[in-house]
Amino acid sequence: MSFMMEAVNGNQGGATPESTSPETGGLGMAMSYRIKRMGARPLVFQGTELAMAMSFTPELPYWYEINLFRTTDQHFVLAIKLFYQSANEKDTAQVWKYETIDQALDTLETYDAGQDVRVTVNPADTSLTAAELAAYAMDLSAKTKAARAHYAGLAGEFLHEIEQPN
Repeated sequence: MSFMMEAVNGNQGGATPESTSPETGGLGMAMSYRIKRMGARPLVFQGTELAMAMSFTPELPYWYEINLFRTTDQHFVLAIKLFYQSANEKDTAQVWKYETIDQALDTLETYDAGQDVRVTVNPADTSLTAAELAAYAMDLSAKTKAARAHYAGLAGEFLHEIEQPN
């Protein structure tokens, strides 16, 4: 699995900057962001992206992206995004706003990527044999374990990089 970690300006990281004027753009300068969320209104804020990491690997059907922002009102926004290679899958984003960076990093550390694994069989399907259900359960368990390991590797790399002295 390859990892990319970089401090970036507001024009990167999967968020949609609302303004790229010289007054708001540039490294360390606040920009307007609008990050869509599942089941909620987009989170709109002014701020700076502090760090971004992504776990894209061409061989895998999905990858994660983590973004950490500081808002102009001195709060912190954490975005954990899940992207799929297949056009048939829907990308997702979980976004939170916190008063402290420690709260954001706690969420980053405790996020359960197992919740992102999709169940592809209806367990109430009475046409499935016990052996078939057991095989689906084993497959689901393996996919959940792989997703958690994939995310944990990225989160660990992200935390390691932001803890490095400049």
